[in-house]
Amino acid sequence: MEGLSAVSPLAIQATILYHNFKDMKKKILVTGLIFLLSALAIFIFLPRKPSRSGLRAGKDYNVILITIDTLRADRLGCYGYTPDITPTINIWAKAGIRFARCIAQTPLTLPSHTTIMTGTIPIFHGVRDNGGFVVPDKLQTLAESFKSAGFKTAAFVSAYVLDARWGLSQGFDYYFDNFDLGRFEKISLGEVQRRAEDTINETLSWLDKNKQDKFFIWIHLYDPHTPYDPPEPYQSQLADRPYAGEIAYTDSQLARLENYLQNNGLKNRLFLIVTSDHGESLGQHGEATHGFFVYQETLHVPLIFVTPFRQFSGKSYSGTVTLADIMPTALELSGVKIPAEVQGQSLVRYFTGQKTTDDRLAYAETYYPRFHYGWSELRSFQNNRYKLILAPVPELYDLVNDPEEEKNLVYTQKKVYEQLLTLSRTFEQKASEKAIQADFSSVDEDTRERLAALGYLGSFVDPAKLKGKKLSDPKDKINIFNEISKARETGLSGNFDQALADLNKILQEEPTISDGFFALGNIYFKAKRFKEAVKAFTQALELKPDDSFAIINVANCYAASGQLEEAENFILEQVRQGFDDPQFYHVLGTLYALRGKYDKAGPYFEECLKKNPRSASAHNALAAICLNRDDLAGAERHLAAARELNPALLNLRYNLAQLREKQNRLDEATELYQQEIADSPNHFKALFNLARLYRLGHREEEELEVLRQALKAEPSFPLTYFYLARIYLNQGRNLNEAISLTRKGLELKPDKKNLPLGYFLLADLYNRLGDYGRSEEYARKGQDLLKSR
Repeated sequence: MEGLSAVSPLAIQATILYHNFKDMKKKILVTGLIFLLSALAIFIFLPRKPSRSGLRAGKDYNVILITIDTLRADRLGCYGYTPDITPTINIWAKAGIRFARCIAQTPLTLPSHTTIMTGTIPIFHGVRDNGGFVVPDKLQTLAESFKSAGFKTAAFVSAYVLDARWGLSQGFDYYFDNFDLGRFEKISLGEVQRRAEDTINETLSWLDKNKQDKFFIWIHLYDPHTPYDPPEPYQSQLADRPYAGEIAYTDSQLARLENYLQNNGLKNRLFLIVTSDHGESLGQHGEATHGFFVYQETLHVPLIFVTPFRQFSGKSYSGTVTLADIMPTALELSGVKIPAEVQGQSLVRYFTGQKTTDDRLAYAETYYPRFHYGWSELRSFQNNRYKLILAPVPELYDLVNDPEEEKNLVYTQKKVYEQLLTLSRTFEQKASEKAIQADFSSVDEDTRERLAALGYLGSFVDPAKLKGKKLSDPKDKINIFNEISKARETGLSGNFDQALADLNKILQEEPTISDGFFALGNIYFKAKRFKEAVKAFTQALELKPDDSFAIINVANCYAASGQLEEAENFILEQVRQGFDDPQFYHVLGTLYALRGKYDKAGPYFEECLKKNPRSASAHNALAAICLNRDDLAGAERHLAAARELNPALLNLRYNLAQLREKQNRLDEATELYQQEIADSPNHFKALFNLARLYRLGHREEEELEVLRQALKAEPSFPLTYFYLARIYLNQGRNLNEAISLTRKGLELKPDKKNLPLGYFLLADLYNRLGDYGRSEEYARKGQDLLKSR
């Protein structure tokens, strides 16, 4: 306990007094005096545990948590980096408590943020990777704790990997994600992100409306993640260090937040927390980025708490702490009850700048090599000096004398190794008590299909199915991992031939890497070489027979090459062989529905619901079929069920808007289209339909703006050009541009039903310009088409 090892002057005086007495009675008397004086001395002179309720003095304090993705601690000025590129974060460190040695529990974004937001480690919460896992509902999150205590809660995230669909939105009144997958031809986490400026803009906008209330805000900034592409002037200033340039840019945006807080008088009632989910290897130990290894460059992250209390200003603590400690610390500071399942420890006791350190064990893991490549997972345990990495060839490092982790001591320091190994086993056993099992079915079918088809998801296998296998050591495979990663990026950038040549060469030498064949299949698919893509995905499936994403993509290849029956037969054959996944029926339903074959699509969606009654996507798809059949009651029923299961489901509000249109509830339809577009700004059908409603309501300027957005989202739809031209005609301006728009629409070959509109538009436009000959010519063409119907 803090303070118990210190000796006070009064205790020393009492001890001297004791030795001067010879008489037994006096000795007894002095013993009592020693006890009283020592107790008094400890009370008066030694640091005491701060009283949070006394510090708050009955006031409410707001809380802002900032997580900066992929930020190494040693790239901040307050952690020793030069040149000084983070003046804002440095100011916060100087004003608060800096934890010199905070350890992330995994070098992956979603699992690490799950630890931050639940105070539990991956062994317990079960989220072991990005993209294939969802945060369990049964965990109480930091936001839920604050919400139950009367705080308004808001989150502003900058990357799709933290989109609400992955479960971290639990407890937030407002969750700003709004990532539109519809605009991507490929998926990589480096692309599905937004700049810090946009996230901070949204944060400040929310604060403008809510700063008078008691609030908890989480701000997630993603810029230091690959690709390193900082905006000017940071790109030029740090041209040789683009990663540092991204950090400098991020800090500049945090300065905007700091200025806002200062200017609005919010700092004196605020607890501010700054940290990162993990670091970045930057080539150390052969790893370019993160996720594959558990060395310090990806685990050592900054952790700073800033309070309004002067006694906690400019303090630091050098002992080992973890990201799991953030939740209990924030809750204790705020006087909010800490949930029973929290595994982290409150750090408030260190806020006075305690010099002596407690020797805690910090856990970290990565299952990325296992899930994606069939190689071993890595787990690490470290205290204030030593670090053990459990791998096929275990590693032991003295972090004090070998901070770069270059000298493996596992064979020379056997006693230390055995002690840490024993501690690690006890730790894992205790941490896994009542652990939550991962639920792989929680991701809605629409999202899984879209991500699999776009190449984001590889193979995610239930961890229980991987036990007992002898797996390769990732240390021996880092070069192959780097080569596959490079080839994948080459293919996604459009250089298909080079990527295919590189991957085929790698897989000839390492023919057991299922994720390699999955990547190969994705690149063949992008190159429209569907037959070869089928072969590659089939090879991935042979290596991982329970890889549903490979099955989905084989079906997509058959469908893309016009072999719909082959797609159906392939999936049904998997079902006959015993692999019966609700996702498969959803895929088949989608393939037929997209081709207007609703009689075949409907039964597959119904079967998906039988297998997974909580499938909001299946309800939504059945509602769309009902709408096409004008079965409004059926559509209403299925949409209500989908909304109950997943109110944020893609296309849910779009389908509901169509239903409200058919019911002539146009104001509601308008609002629903607007909501869908707010979440998916490039949702072309929602944009076009909203423009139609504006046209019906004679809201011409709004129609014009939305049609321009629709044209940008989908430039190959003829009617958008026609209706833009119609507005210019009605307004009597830009007539030549209107003619060009109409001609472009005609070049795109609209169907016979809409073709006359193009000709009549040209007739009217040329008439306005005084070219009566052309006007009559196009009017006649339009009339002829109408007569031929």
